Amino acid sequence: MPITIIDSLGVTRYLGNNVPPDEPSTDKWPIFRATITEELIPRDQWKDLVPDEDGPDAPHRLYIHDQDGVGQCNCDATAAAAEDSRLMAGLPGVKLSAPDLYDRINGGADNGSMLEDAIEEMTKRGIGELGGNSPYWRRGQRKSPADERAKYIVVKASLCPTFDHVYSAVLRRKRIITGIMWYDNFTPDKNGWLPSSGRGNAGGHAIKGYKATRRGNQYGIWHDNSWTTQWGLNGSMVIPESLYGRNIGGWWAIDTITDSGGEDVPPLSA
Repeated sequence: MPITIIDSLGVTRYLGNNVPPDEPSTDKWPIFRATITEELIPRDQWKDLVPDEDGPDAPHRLYIHDQDGVGQCNCDATAAAAEDSRLMAGLPGVKLSAPDLYDRINGGADNGSMLEDAIEEMTKRGIGELGGNSPYWRRGQRKSPADERAKYIVVKASLCPTFDHVYSAVLRRKRIITGIMWYDNFTPDKNGWLPSSGRGNAGGHAIKGYKATRRGNQYGIWHDNSWTTQWGLNGSMVIPESLYGRNIGGWWAIDTITDSGGEDVPPLSA
């Protein structure tokens, strides 16, 4: 079973992002590039692009997911990133089924999964609609048909091997899927920031990143958790750069989704 912790609300949380045996292959995944001519937004430009202590509000966020005691964090993060990416491409908001994705990558049991598994499955076969299904993984749920999944395929996802890649991707308004080691003391402060280092029990967790922020000269990224709006700041928190040192499965940016047209979204300064 996935590792569990008790959060600040007293709720048992299942950390189902399994640690992979190897780093993601750069032969298999393209490295994120903001444009053809500019791989990254230089760090010395970040401060001018990002307001200090900017809050969690941002457009193109469909809703906050809820794992409900299931180790499907990886699939909730991946589904949420795809949902938001559709909105950013001007497509209708559709709730996508994290359980449909989880059922195909975990061997039919709630034993967690690796971050790369979900995004790879999304690029090959897509994901079904949530529809009338429970939002939580349960054995025997309705299987989504292949033609439905084909409407929601990630056409291209890019690997972000460093924090500079991740931050540049978010500044380019790409949704990211983050895998990190999550600790007992990870309770957001009043402004939403997680502690700069972890303490206590820990397990792999996966979440959707959506917005760059900073605290003075400290940089971070707003993420939506999959633990309802009751947790954190209406379901969200900031992961500071210091927590990106332990790579639990890497970080992916969703570049293009089915019917998005593949158009680049302008950078924050545009």
